[in-house]
Amino acid sequence: MMEFMENLDPVRFARFNETHPMGEALQSEEWGRLKSKGEWSHELVGMTRQGEMAAAAMLLRRKLPVPGKSILYSPRGFVLDYSDHGLVRNFTQAVRKYAQKTGAILVKIDPAVPYRQHDIDGNLVEGGLDNTPLVEFLKSLGYIHKGTKLDFDGVQPRFVFQLDIRKGKEELLASFHHKTRYNIKLAEKKGIEIHEGNREDLVEFERIMRVTGERDSFLTRPLWYFQDMYDILVPAGKMKLYMARYNIRKALKTLEEELEAMRRKTKVDPQALEKLEAQKAEVEAQLAQHPDGVVVSGTILLVNGKTAWYLYGASDNLYRNLMPNYLIQWKMIQDAMDLGCTLYDFRGISGDLDPNNHLYGLYRFKRGFNGEFVEYIGEFDLPVSKTWYRIWEIGVPMVQAGVRKLKRLGR
Repeated sequence: MMEFMENLDPVRFARFNETHPMGEALQSEEWGRLKSKGEWSHELVGMTRQGEMAAAAMLLRRKLPVPGKSILYSPRGFVLDYSDHGLVRNFTQAVRKYAQKTGAILVKIDPAVPYRQHDIDGNLVEGGLDNTPLVEFLKSLGYIHKGTKLDFDGVQPRFVFQLDIRKGKEELLASFHHKTRYNIKLAEKKGIEIHEGNREDLVEFERIMRVTGERDSFLTRPLWYFQDMYDILVPAGKMKLYMARYNIRKALKTLEEELEAMRRKTKVDPQALEKLEAQKAEVEAQLAQHPDGVVVSGTILLVNGKTAWYLYGASDNLYRNLMPNYLIQWKMIQDAMDLGCTLYDFRGISGDLDPNNHLYGLYRFKRGFNGEFVEYIGEFDLPVSKTWYRIWEIGVPMVQAGVRKLKRLGR
């Protein structure tokens, strides 16, 4: 016997979400509270089978500019076993009734369920996993599949890069591409230091985030959003902030030691010596400009159960050649291992692996950690009111096109 529950107890929900294989950081009650600081509210629902939790969802609700109407969104889908079709059917029917009762015109989900199996180069694996039958099953329940586009067109990325971290640290490091290992060691040698940030560090993180957004042409979150994220997620053990600092004094000391060792040699390469002396002069000039060092990048890590997610990354335009982003990733991966995680999710990449694609560099960076190229099944809308859903489908693209036009005019 199955029973649908509204207003699910947050403790019971958290226990289920943190232990279920489909549990997600974006499904946590804390993430719901964060989004509720803005234009959303959040609700917890679930379903028991024979008295035991079998399915749950953190639903975000956003009111529409129509009295009594709203939309519901379950980020990364419901927390349940999607191979259990009876459970998926019953929970879908219950959520649809709940949505109808509460004035929602649709329920959107984007399950973290693999679609088709790819190798690390993005090629489809012949005879590999193919979840097309699940897509068709969801469509038979009334879901509308929103397509399989290649870039960041949905609410959440459809293509991600993941790393199995169920091994020793030295073994894992040895599995990385040789260039990635080189860049990690280079960053350390050049004076990059990684530390876990505190709330005060968010000011610098947000500044660097804006620099990144301007460089790579995407909108960024305001400082208050990251502060709310910190205040809600950090106490719950769901988030860590990392900052990479260029310790110029340390870099200068390393160069001085290298120069001293080189000069002690019986036979010195004049060109190598000249190059090292030029580097020393450059670092001395940097030290004069930044005597206390300088923050060069920052990241935010989310944790839920046995999985860690690289959510946000920011890097300044200064000293990117010191490869801080490689070292900060390695630090996050090691911390995730120490927390008992078995999977590290680098999050979004593009499914279009044309080297001319402006997102190709993101894939190339993450590929160096020798993980897995994962394609998810995508977004699905569950219409509750067909009339209102048609209005939604017509109206939203018009509004989005208008916003894009205003942005172009404002450049």
